[in-house]
Order: sequence, then C-alpha cells, then structure tokens
Amino acid sequence: METPSIRTLIVDDEPIARQILRDELSGFGDIEVVGEAENGGQALEKIRRLAPDLVLLDLQMPGLGGFDVIHRLPQGSLPVVIIVTAYDQHAIRAFEAGALDYLLKPVSQERLEKALNRARKLHGRPREVAESLGRLNEAAERPGGARIRKVVGRAGEEYFLLNIEDILAFQASASWSGS
Repeated sequence: METPSIRTLIVDDEPIARQILRDELSGFGDIEVVGEAENGGQALEKIRRLAPDLVLLDLQMPGLGGFDVIHRLPQGSLPVVIIVTAYDQHAIRAFEAGALDYLLKPVSQERLEKALNRARKLHGRPREVAESLGRLNEAAERPGGARIRKVVGRAGEEYFLLNIEDILAFQASASWSGS
C-alpha cells in the first residue's frame, strides 16, 4: 500500500530560500510541494485554499511574520508546522514550546530529512497536530508581550484550536477515548 503524499507549502520572503527548499524537497518521493508564499498574508490565503499537510514557515518576514501566521491559522486548517529561520533565538523558543521542529538556514539535507520524518509521524493524526500547534502558538507572543493561549477542541472527528478568551463553557463527554 502506497503512503499518501504530504502536501507541503513553503513560506519564505526570500525567493532563493524557497528555491533551495523546493529543490531539497524534490528528493523525497512522498513530499508534494503544492505551493509557495512570500509573506504571511499569502501564506494564510494558500493555507485556506490548498489545505496543506505541512508548512515550512520562515519566522522573519515583512508584514505578517511566521508567528502571526500561526496565530491566524484559518479554522479547520491544522497543518504540521516546521519553522525554517536564520535566527536561532526564535527557533529555539518555538522548539522548546512544542514546534514540531526547526531548521536553521542554510538547511542541511540531514536536518531536513529528520524534520520530515517527524512530520511523517504526525501525518493523518489531527489531534497530535492540533496539540503541537497549540504549544507553538503559546510560545508566540502578541504585540505588547501578551501570550495567546489556545486549547484543542474536537467536534466529531475534526480537531481545531480555540482561543481561551473565546470559551464561555465546556461540556465533557464520557464517550471520548482520548485517542
């Protein structure tokens, strides 16, 4: 049985960085690059339209940066996020908070493969993806220094992130198995 391809979006404001990542990813048969974005606004639109499984996301971009993209992910869009950055201080903070992985530019083939292996383990596991994004979102700060807190919610088989300040009440269900 053939494993499904991992639909991937590359987000970076530097064309050469996108090209290098695209070239590196072409060596992996199960990775399908479905699009590229050069800024946070484009990234959000393409995440909404293309529904990628994986987003390789630069943190430092003009306008909306990588953490802004994570804050504003469209409802129902829960891709695995791997941070790709030249600034290790941001990557370390994101990684410690639960980012699936971070890659420092220039990205080595070995590190890329290790990060993709982590993404493969989460592919098709929406709860784990939502939890990873929730931790990553907590690492990011709003302008002014306030942290954004999110929790993982579930409706039927679909998982999503909820802003804590938007929650008015919880209802528990004994039928949820936690898997």
